[in-house]
Amino acid sequence: MATIQEALMMAVDSLQAGQPAQAEHICRQILAVDPENGNALYLQGVAQAQAGRLDEAGNSLAAALVRNAGNPDIHLNLGRVHLLTGRFPEAERSLRSCLALVPGHAGALVELAKTLSSLNRFDEAVETAQDVLRTDPECAEARAVLSDARREVNDPIGAEEHARAGLRTLPGHPQLLCALGLALFQQSRIGEAVDALTGAVAGAARDWRAHFNLCRIYLGLGRLAEAWHHLDQGYAAYPDGPFAGRARQFPEPRWAGESLAGERLRIWQPYAIGEEILYAGLYGEIAERAERVVIDTTPKLLPLFRRSFPGIDFIPRADPPVTKVAGITRQCSAFDLMRRLRPTEATIPARRRYLAADPSAVADSRRHFETLGAGPKVGISWTSSSTADTGKSLTLEALRPLLGLSGVVFVTLQYGDHADEIRTLRDRHGLALHSPGAFDPFTDIDRLAGAVAALDAVVSIPNVTAHLADALGVPTVLLTRPFVQNFSLRDGRSLWCPNIRPVFRGADDAAAVGRFVDAACARLHEVLNDGVA
Repeated sequence: MATIQEALMMAVDSLQAGQPAQAEHICRQILAVDPENGNALYLQGVAQAQAGRLDEAGNSLAAALVRNAGNPDIHLNLGRVHLLTGRFPEAERSLRSCLALVPGHAGALVELAKTLSSLNRFDEAVETAQDVLRTDPECAEARAVLSDARREVNDPIGAEEHARAGLRTLPGHPQLLCALGLALFQQSRIGEAVDALTGAVAGAARDWRAHFNLCRIYLGLGRLAEAWHHLDQGYAAYPDGPFAGRARQFPEPRWAGESLAGERLRIWQPYAIGEEILYAGLYGEIAERAERVVIDTTPKLLPLFRRSFPGIDFIPRADPPVTKVAGITRQCSAFDLMRRLRPTEATIPARRRYLAADPSAVADSRRHFETLGAGPKVGISWTSSSTADTGKSLTLEALRPLLGLSGVVFVTLQYGDHADEIRTLRDRHGLALHSPGAFDPFTDIDRLAGAVAALDAVVSIPNVTAHLADALGVPTVLLTRPFVQNFSLRDGRSLWCPNIRPVFRGADDAAAVGRFVDAACARLHEVLNDGVA
C-alpha cells in the first residue's frame, strides 16, 4: 500500500498528465485517512480548478490555507480561482500574499497584472507586466496583459503592437493570438480578428475568451450556427461563462434551456441599455414558458417595460444586485435568452413592435410636432459619448445634405448638450433641428419613447435610440460601419431588428463621407415613401 507521501506524488503526476479526476480521487482517499492533510486539500483544489469546478476549488484551497498559510503556491492558485470567478479584490489579496512570501514570483506577478487590469487599474497592470518582462522578455502572458490593458483604455493600435511584438518572439502563441484578435476586433478589422481568434482556439481549444469573442463576431455577422458553436465551446471550457463575476452573485442554478414548466426564472442584465432593449424582444416569449419571470432592469426603463410586459415582474437593476428574490428557482443572463430562444434564423419571429409607448406621451408629442410645420417628422441621433466609439459618430456639418432635404422636419433625439452645434447649423446654413419637447432624452426614456413613437422615421447611428425606435416599430435608417455587433447586419437588413435599414459607412475622407450621406438621403426617401423599413 502506498504511503501518504507516495499518494501525494501520484496526485501530482495525475495533474501534470491532465487527469484532474484521477488526482482528485487520490486526494479524497488521502483525506479519508488524514482529513487535516493540507497538501491533499491543496492538490484537490488544483484538480477541481482544472475540472472547472471553481467554487469547490476555492473551498478546498481556502481549507488548505488554514493548515499551511506559509505555502505560496496555495495563495497563488487561490488567487487564480478568485480571478476566474470575478472576485477581483480577493484575487489581489491572495496574489499579494504569495508575493509577500516569495517576492518577484513570476507566476504571481502575471496573475496580479491580469487582476489589476480587471479592476480597471491599467497603469498598475502595465507596470506589473513590465516587471515580469524585465526578467522574462518572452513571457507571453505578460505581453497579452499589456495588449489587453491598451485595448481597455481605447488604444487598439497600441494593443495590436504589444500582441504582435509577442508573436514575433513566440509565433502562433494562442494567448497572444487572442490578444491580437481582440485588438483587431476593436478596430473593426473583422476578417483579421476572426483569423487571429480562430488561430487561438486551434492552438488552445479551451481558450474561452477567444470562443466567446468569436461568438460576438459571428452574431454581428448574422451567422448564428457559428456563433452558438463558439458560445457552447466557450461554456464547455469555462462553465461560468463570460459574466462570471455577475452570475455568481445569484444563488440559484443557471437555466440552460431545460423546460421551465413550474419554474420561477430571474433574468439579469450583462450589458448596457441598448442591449436591454434588444433582449426585451424575447421577454414575452420566455414569460409564456415559466410560471413566473423576474427581470433586473435599469430603473429608467421600468415604466416602459412594465407597460409593455404586464405579466412580468421588473425590479430595479442595482450594483451590487439584490442577490435573493423569494421563490426564484432558476437564473440566467438576458444574453442566455438569445442562445436558448433563437438557435436558428428560422426561430426569429416576423414582428414589427414589442414595446408600447405611453399613449398620452405619444399624443403630446404629436401635438408638439404638428406645430413644427408640414411634412414628415424624422428624429435624428448622430453622435456618441462612449470612450469606445470606434468611428460611429458624425457631425451635423457632415449631415447637412440630409438635414436639408426638402419638406422633411427633423427633430433631435440626441442626448447631451449639443446646443452650440445645433445653433451653428441654423446660423450658418439656415437649417432647423427641433427639440422633441421639454424632457431630457437621456434620463426620461419613457418620454423619449413617446416622442419616437410619434415620428414617421428615425435616422440614427448604432445606439440606444436606434434600438428603441426598432422596438417601437418605427422605420429607422441606421448610419453605420459595415460591422456592428448588436444589430447583426446582413444582406441590407438586421437579423434582430426588422425596422432597421442600414447605410454603410466606409472611409472617413470627405468624398467618402459625402457619398455615405447621399446614400442616407436616398434610403430615407425610400423609408418615407414605403412607410415601413
